[in-house]
Amino acid sequence: MNSIKILATLLLAFLISTPSLASAQRFIRAPIYSGGNPVQDVATGDFNSDGNPDLAFVSNASPAVITIHLGMGDGKFNQGQQITLSSVAIRIIAGDWNNDGVLDLAAALFSNGSNSAAILLGNGDGTFIFQQSYDIGTSGGLTSGDVNGDGIADLVSGVDVLLGLGNGKSGQPIPYDVAFGPLGSVVLTDVNRDGKQDIVGVSGDSFSGLSMLNVLLGNADGTFGTDTLYQTARNGFNLVTSDFNQDGVPDVAVSGEVVSVYLGRGDGAFQSQVTYASSPYGGAPTAMAGADLNKDGKIDLLTLDYFENVAAVLLGNANGTFKGPSLFGTGPCPKASAVADFNKDGNLDAAVAGTCDSNFVELIGDGTGKFTTRRDFSGGNIASYTSVAAGYLDADKNLDLAVLASSNLLLFPGNKNGAFRLGSTYSIQGKGSSWVAIADLNADGKNDVVTADSSSNTVSVFLGNGNGTLQTPDTYATGKGPAFVTAVDVNGDGKLDLLTANTTANSFSLLLASGSGYSAHMDYTVAFSRQLAFGDFNRDGELDLISAGKDGSAQVFLGKGDGTFSAAVTLNVGPTSASVAVGDLNNDGKLDLALTNNKSALIYT
Repeated sequence: MNSIKILATLLLAFLISTPSLASAQRFIRAPIYSGGNPVQDVATGDFNSDGNPDLAFVSNASPAVITIHLGMGDGKFNQGQQITLSSVAIRIIAGDWNNDGVLDLAAALFSNGSNSAAILLGNGDGTFIFQQSYDIGTSGGLTSGDVNGDGIADLVSGVDVLLGLGNGKSGQPIPYDVAFGPLGSVVLTDVNRDGKQDIVGVSGDSFSGLSMLNVLLGNADGTFGTDTLYQTARNGFNLVTSDFNQDGVPDVAVSGEVVSVYLGRGDGAFQSQVTYASSPYGGAPTAMAGADLNKDGKIDLLTLDYFENVAAVLLGNANGTFKGPSLFGTGPCPKASAVADFNKDGNLDAAVAGTCDSNFVELIGDGTGKFTTRRDFSGGNIASYTSVAAGYLDADKNLDLAVLASSNLLLFPGNKNGAFRLGSTYSIQGKGSSWVAIADLNADGKNDVVTADSSSNTVSVFLGNGNGTLQTPDTYATGKGPAFVTAVDVNGDGKLDLLTANTTANSFSLLLASGSGYSAHMDYTVAFSRQLAFGDFNRDGELDLISAGKDGSAQVFLGKGDGTFSAAVTLNVGPTSASVAVGDLNNDGKLDLALTNNKSALIYT
């Protein structure tokens, strides 16, 4: 055999397990960040004055909890202060309400029919202290700006205006009537270019889905006129304002079942809406942000789809129109987003949080309007994820995921756009779950799941129901320390057998399939086995096996066709071999081997 050393990083693109085995790939453990409970809204700003964007998440729990994540400047975050509020939160924003140059937080709250707005003053070090709450008529959208021209930031929440006093406190709320109830999303901008802040918001009827764009022109004393209405996208949820066509006049975009764009005329009125699909799947768009994602000087739109678990990017043109969308997977039930350059590479990124779990996802932008890297930050009770497998666990023909997390098996049903949501969760015997694989183990046409647990020296077989759920597992003993499991027919009887690589026992275990499960394990001694791969290496029609060991060797076992193997042939791979893959790399009709060690990768042809 010829040995060709190449860089290990190049081999990563190749090391994909044989699809028919549906075996799992181990992935690098990422840092775990607590996001609190499932997230309702998010605000961003530099809360500790270190020049790095930070995040403030507010949960949808009762009572709500604000969790601060301080940016490190490389796209990573350290969890900071957690603040428990008095009730459920609807929105959170950042602003300076006491004119000290330090960002503060404001939250719109709801509890038992009463509504309030709470102000938390920033200390400048990334922590906050509760200042005061104010009773308001309705909780909804929340925004800040100087509506009466006194140089002090004011608050607008739902249909109430709270004029700031300059010391972090506000006067009594001034209510305004708008169609279809409170403004679920609201911004302040000067739509008629008279130098006064105007209110632009979205209200709607949750039963009919009818939504309205509301415009209230501002007066010099901080009061507002009656609202002008524009029918907008059904189930309109969020809006952004910017100058999309670069004519110096604010424009408006509303996210709903479609994205509706209104170009401003400059007198407080808007042209007829132009609509854009933000997802080919429909779904339920939630949050929306406007930013120049591709650095062409034009504002682009980033929307979230709650049911499809995607972020959609609509790139802006110079005339105020948009092209796209381009779709990017998020975590489950995305509800809130914040756009900033979190890793300080000059490109805008997005932090996306959802209401179905305590995770948030960071999408790393490449400066072209695309997101090329995704980081998931978990705030749940699970300490780490150890293995993942892809396969079809239900009948929708979308790939699903099976994920090991501590002593739990998590199923993530896939959507047609490649995104996933959390489905069923199952407990596993032991606390050292190390590997998961998907295969049709009982030949009933439904994929099943098998896991290995290195602490209990067992494999657990979960038979699939074909609808994305699994039956109670059957557990089988293996050799000590199974770190890897896969399913393959080693004796040619048409039934998938199980093999495990056992790091503690320096062996691999074979469990032959029987009519009612699996027979007792047969063990073969190997050197520090970590992973197994299969193929007919000598072209005799029988399945052979190769084991990669952490002692720097790989061992080949030729199959006899009856479920047993001949004595091993050892290959010297180098220090600490880890992974192995099999394929015909040079198209000569013969199987080749690719193995990694801690310094390089080797290919045997």
